[in-house]
Amino acid sequence: MPKKRFSQNFLTDPSIAKKIVEKAGVKKGETILEIGAGKGILTRELLNAGANVIAFEIDRDLFEGLRREFSGKEVRFIFQDFLKYDECLSFDRCVSNIPYNITTPIIKKLFSWKTNDITLMVQKEYANRILALPRTKDYGSLTVFVKVRYKVTKLFDVEKGSFFPSPSVDSTVIKLKRTNKWVSMIKDSKKFEEIVKMAFSHKRKMLKNNLSSLGIDETFLTDLGISPRSRAQELNLEDFIHISNAVLMEDREEF
Repeated sequence: MPKKRFSQNFLTDPSIAKKIVEKAGVKKGETILEIGAGKGILTRELLNAGANVIAFEIDRDLFEGLRREFSGKEVRFIFQDFLKYDECLSFDRCVSNIPYNITTPIIKKLFSWKTNDITLMVQKEYANRILALPRTKDYGSLTVFVKVRYKVTKLFDVEKGSFFPSPSVDSTVIKLKRTNKWVSMIKDSKKFEEIVKMAFSHKRKMLKNNLSSLGIDETFLTDLGISPRSRAQELNLEDFIHISNAVLMEDREEF
């Protein structure tokens, strides 16, 4: 039975699993990382596509069934918590239906591994936040942190009836393709992340107020061509990069 503590809602529709693999662009002979094998419905389709699979699963009650069904197949199961795994893994892309309650930690770990190609099924609301455009209600720090590293594409939505038990939320499959376009422009990633977090710390406040503790005032923002009265959700990726780079230059000049 699915366990609440693992946020388990098993995908039961094989056609959806097949569609995920097709849309992910899985090629024969590739090694695919799967996080949360569950009962193996996505694992089967990855193998059917000719891929080799490295699959994580944390639920001990599923171990024996997975071993039995996939014995002799091109799949390596790692029966432990993906977030606590610290060994090196070599794979071509990640394709997973992940537990929704730990989506952000999983994405952060994949980012830290510099994973080039990621296809994930996530909560629809979460996908909307990642895909959001400036000046929309879903646009926030999550949007910026993901899009500065990856080009994000929505693949398709998945209905609640495709799972057991049926979740209380809708789902969306998204694809993330690593890009260096924006990262290469950032002079200090820690400073960039600090500024983005502060900018979105109080969404209704003006940018000049949210960033004042970092020594950023009206004149500083105006000189960059950014209105001090604007809100964080009005800024695009390039705006945040310009602010963080300019702060860094000012800090160096003072030193």
